[in-house]
Amino acid sequence: MARVIITPRLKLRPFERGDATAFHGLAGDWRVARMTSDIPHPLSGEEAVRWVTLTHGDERFAVLDGAHLIGSVGYWQRGDGVAELGFWLGPDSWGRGFATEAARALLGHGFETGRQGAFSTSHFIDNPASARVIAKLGFARTGRIRLLSPARGQEVEAITYRLEAANAVRLGIASAATVRRAPLRRLVGLVRG
Repeated sequence: MARVIITPRLKLRPFERGDATAFHGLAGDWRVARMTSDIPHPLSGEEAVRWVTLTHGDERFAVLDGAHLIGSVGYWQRGDGVAELGFWLGPDSWGRGFATEAARALLGHGFETGRQGAFSTSHFIDNPASARVIAKLGFARTGRIRLLSPARGQEVEAITYRLEAANAVRLGIASAATVRRAPLRRLVGLVRG
């Protein structure tokens, strides 16, 4: 089970089944769901329960401001061994730096405990707020793809990014000791990258 991560203003902890109602209220908001690649709209209560139940291999954290659920941040292993970062916040928490703070903490967790060699992420082209968060985290742009938006019911053009462990060290997100502990197959990719 994932550990609890404390940041200066937030607490990140694994989702609990009891989070489903608050999750439903936040993620079920059209403004949130339409910017994700994994939340349908409308979102049913059953889908919310399913979403907060940890899927094998995923690291999903509830983002809390005090005792209040305000969003989610997490990652999952892609088939190529790179971890895919995802994050969202409820509209009342937008514009306060919470997404950057939570995602930065999760990246540190992933590089440290998951011993990831790299993270990737993306945002739909009509989501400049996520683009700003991703830029603040030091991700490098890698291209464009089309991703399914379940809420919109169609594919949407998205911009893709990648953050190598070595760059995370340079940015202070991960420690050099973390990169040295990364599995050899991931370090080989860093050298070739």
